[in-house]
Amino acid sequence: MAGTPYSSVHEVDALSDDALRDLFAYRDGVSGPWLRANFISSIDGAVTFDGSGRKLGTPTDRRVFARLREVADVVLVGATTAAAKPYADMALTPDARAWRLSHKLGADLPVAVVSSRGVIPQQLLENSSAPPIVLVSADAGVRCRRALARSGAVVVELAGVPIRPAAIRQALAAVGLNRVLVEGGPTLFSQLVSHDAIDELCLTTSPRMVAGPARRIATSDQHAEVHMERKRVLLGGDGTVIVQWVRT
Repeated sequence: MAGTPYSSVHEVDALSDDALRDLFAYRDGVSGPWLRANFISSIDGAVTFDGSGRKLGTPTDRRVFARLREVADVVLVGATTAAAKPYADMALTPDARAWRLSHKLGADLPVAVVSSRGVIPQQLLENSSAPPIVLVSADAGVRCRRALARSGAVVVELAGVPIRPAAIRQALAAVGLNRVLVEGGPTLFSQLVSHDAIDELCLTTSPRMVAGPARRIATSDQHAEVHMERKRVLLGGDGTVIVQWVRT
């Protein structure tokens, strides 16, 4: 299937897992954090159905979602999302680990949680594959920060409440985590968009309309215009459409 001059089009079912990893691999020579966000929405723009984004998921979305994780250095989430989703087990398959090692990525995939108050779910602290990284405001309680450090988490103190996107980028760069996959939630993503900190968006459109009161993937008090161009389109046999957008 031919693509436009601005993008390529791929049938997901025709691609192996390694081919998908190669397709979404971050560009060579990344010298600073590249923030790639991944979201799903319904055709009519809802980010959740009956209160859950997972209910919008499809087999194609879940397969690409896993590959996006496997090519990243770190998954970045807000505290609310970390509590609402199962981030306790980020173990990778042997095939994924082999691909990562052959591409000079770490064998394990850590989660970085942005939490001004330093409060993260207990199950995340029990992650068997890699200790979580907690980006916490220096204004958070000393006892809270010390408790996190004792739990095995990697605690990084940042100035300000809320924590600024520039500080997040600097903190990740300082520990060499440049291939960043932002999984939300909408509050963190909205803040990143508002501060022009998103480099790329992989947006899945689930083949359904749901109406209802669900929010968009990004909202803010003021408009923020970020120009992007379409890099590639992936089509699933289940009707799923995934578009990779990159900032111009």
